[in-house]
Amino acid sequence: MLRAILILTLLFSRIFAQEIILKGYIIDEEHNPVKNSLIELIQNNSFKTTISDSLGFFSFKINPGEVKIITKHLGYNQFEKTFKILSDTLLFIQLSSRVIKFNEVTVTATRYQANTAEISSFVEIVNIETIKKTSSISLTDILKNTTSIYVRDYGGTPAVLKTISLRGTGSEHTVFLLNGMRISSYQNGIFDLSLMPSHVIERIEIIHSNLSSLYGADAVGGVVNIITRRENENKIAEINFAFDSFGLKKLNTNVSGTLKTLSYFSSFSRTYGPGSFKYKYKLADKYLILKRKNAHFNISDLYLNISNDNFMFSTFYIRSNRGIPAQVTKYDPSSTATQLDEDFNLLISTSKTLSSFILKGTLMFKNSYLRYINNDLLIAGSGIDSYSHNLFYTANLNTIFAPNSNLILSSGVETSLGMAEGNSFGRAKRFNLAFFLSGEGKINPGFLPEVKIYPMLRNDYFSDFGNKIVYKLGINSQILKKPSLNLKFSYGTGFRAPTFNDLYWPGSGNKNLKPEESKGYDAGLIMIVEPERKSSSGLKIEISFFNIDIKDRIVWLPSQENQNIWKPINIDHVNSSGIEVSGDVNLFNKLTISGNFSIAKSIRKNKRAQDDATQNKYLIYIPNSTGNIRTELSLGKLFLLVQANYVGLRYTTETNDRGLQPYFVVDLTCGITYGNQFFDGGIKFSVKNLFNENYETMVGYPMPLRSFLIELSLAIKNKQKQKGEIK
Repeated sequence: MLRAILILTLLFSRIFAQEIILKGYIIDEEHNPVKNSLIELIQNNSFKTTISDSLGFFSFKINPGEVKIITKHLGYNQFEKTFKILSDTLLFIQLSSRVIKFNEVTVTATRYQANTAEISSFVEIVNIETIKKTSSISLTDILKNTTSIYVRDYGGTPAVLKTISLRGTGSEHTVFLLNGMRISSYQNGIFDLSLMPSHVIERIEIIHSNLSSLYGADAVGGVVNIITRRENENKIAEINFAFDSFGLKKLNTNVSGTLKTLSYFSSFSRTYGPGSFKYKYKLADKYLILKRKNAHFNISDLYLNISNDNFMFSTFYIRSNRGIPAQVTKYDPSSTATQLDEDFNLLISTSKTLSSFILKGTLMFKNSYLRYINNDLLIAGSGIDSYSHNLFYTANLNTIFAPNSNLILSSGVETSLGMAEGNSFGRAKRFNLAFFLSGEGKINPGFLPEVKIYPMLRNDYFSDFGNKIVYKLGINSQILKKPSLNLKFSYGTGFRAPTFNDLYWPGSGNKNLKPEESKGYDAGLIMIVEPERKSSSGLKIEISFFNIDIKDRIVWLPSQENQNIWKPINIDHVNSSGIEVSGDVNLFNKLTISGNFSIAKSIRKNKRAQDDATQNKYLIYIPNSTGNIRTELSLGKLFLLVQANYVGLRYTTETNDRGLQPYFVVDLTCGITYGNQFFDGGIKFSVKNLFNENYETMVGYPMPLRSFLIELSLAIKNKQKQKGEIK
């Protein structure tokens, strides 16, 4: 009898100890499924997470008993409730919409989804709604209105070279990513903004902080991650036209839909024009109105994205054929120089999400070709006809592990191979293998506010100059909950790798160059006041202080052996410090005012010679201040947008005795949308440089005077709602 009771007891205890299945659906207020919700499950001492799929579905294996479920999504209020689950159960969880989404999510700053208010760095996000309302042709038009970014524009037309300076650093100190993978060139260390059209961009994440500890070489000033489009808001097909008063014409067509579990988005665009814009030229005591010569451009691009929740295939090709206008150092200069750029990117990524573990793998291939022809400049009796060809292969394997609610660990391995060759450039090759580890930990001392700690560590091996280890430590503490007030601080090291041009340029390259080394910190506050209801106002303000110290900075100087030959050497010590202020206010869900202002002081500290007159002087082409303000009024289907861009003094000589004066440019855009159950579309009218400001971003490269732009769009709607659609 006792034996039978013991057997039955063991049998029943085993039955009750068996795991059961908890399934659920996440829906919104209109009963549409909500995909990509983060679901956290807490039971006893265990912690599990998962993400809802395109149907809003999720599933856990649990033990019978009480469980606490927390559901988070950027566009909805957090759901939190405790359930008693004794058998296989199906739950329906309904989320309520948030009025304003000031608390945005970033993936670039941590390599996993994180709240921008709760991390240790200043993150700026530009979403597709802002991009569509901005009168933008390329990435330049978007970035010029963001915090601490100065766009160096060599001529004003869509196709000429455009680079950026972030936080007072050089163009080569910011890494550009495409969907999280590096696209900055190994040959020259920069990315030409003109080679990225705005119509393929879904979102841009700008990290104002050193992130070499996550992304390796060159991320000294920060990181810009361009995230491309994956869907077209339930539109089967769309066509867009644009033309301006200086002869620009643009045609863009988009086609999108679904194939079983996959969604696709494809886009083709052509932008062309003479580029003969008007500019002012000072002759004696008066200004003459001239037209720019040899500024013609013809840009075509093709984009395709096929994806679902766990897979993405993306390919992007752009061909840019452009004239290179002469530097304006004399009256009405002419030029015949031309440049052809071809750029092809292919990216494949896949991920697997388990209860507390995410594994993601990404492969990317980049093929770039550039040809420059200039018969105006004769060398040994003939003109210039040079080309360069770059190939770049990279792979990344990233794991994210959340053992409990207080700890997230992210680790990975990244490898890349870059190759370059050309008729005026020797062959170059670089292999890079890196390991990185980062995390997020919570500390709650009880009597003090909760603190989040963000450690980061990365080791890089480069085949052409050896090994580099960098680190970063960040903290974030919420001082107040309502309104939300968070304190941020981070300190870390970084480096910039010598480019192929630095190392191998024929007759001038220096194979003994070392990587530049940097140390820096940033500290700041972010305050968010979320509205209580739709009729009230919301507010977001962020203030950040930064200091970046760069040693062994690579500079090209005349060689001691021959003053006519310039060579790169590790010589400069540069310090960049400053303050950034950014804010957004939304009044009654109709009027949005956002703005930013920054002050940067970038100074070279070292002496290059005994009587060096350039020591402790500002770096050239780094503005001492920048600022932007954007005011948007929405009245149903009508909107009015005014953007003002200010750039302060920039020195053009190392002795700081000459410079470009500050400028203030205002753009105005108004638009109307229309539609029915079958079609929708819109009309936008823009005035660029409303007040006819005469200015330059680089000496001898005048920018256009006032111009007018008209944009038209028409789309065919998909009457059948897509799976996973969020209204």
